[in-house]
Amino acid sequence: MSEQVHIRVGESRHEKWVNHAEAEYDGNMSKLIRAAVEKEISGAGDTATDGAQTVEPNGRIDDILNGVEDNGSALEAIQDRLENMHDTMLSQGGLPDKVFSDVYGALPVVKDGFEGADKDAIAVEFGATAAEIADDAGVSELEAERALVQLRYEDEYSGVEMLMTEGFDSPRYWLEVR
Repeated sequence: MSEQVHIRVGESRHEKWVNHAEAEYDGNMSKLIRAAVEKEISGAGDTATDGAQTVEPNGRIDDILNGVEDNGSALEAIQDRLENMHDTMLSQGGLPDKVFSDVYGALPVVKDGFEGADKDAIAVEFGATAAEIADDAGVSELEAERALVQLRYEDEYSGVEMLMTEGFDSPRYWLEVR
């Protein structure tokens, strides 16, 4: 019983094999491949003396392309896993210290002369939404929202203020330096 083997090769290599099969093996590609395999197995096909392989132009492009596609798939899988880990971390309330620091650094600071002003006036003049702060901090809006809620109650990050009134579409945050 015979087994059938399928081989994929680049267009230029295929053309080269066809030409050789026509010249040496009555146009029978199977005879060419069987002869080449037998030569390789017997060691007669070894032409390199130092063990190095020669690479013909376009010779291993299919192998390289397959490798690149495999690597691309692996990278996509890693990226998906990282996104899932990130989402899990956010859903469980954990945020890296860098996010807190970046969000805190992106908060608008109340300028001198407004220290005793009404919260509404400060919110209108200096307040920023979580989305605006997220843009400035370079984090997601969800990260910024979670960080802002926690920052308001952290002693280490004192001075974070928030106001939500009917006139605002979302809460406004700012930093009062005390």
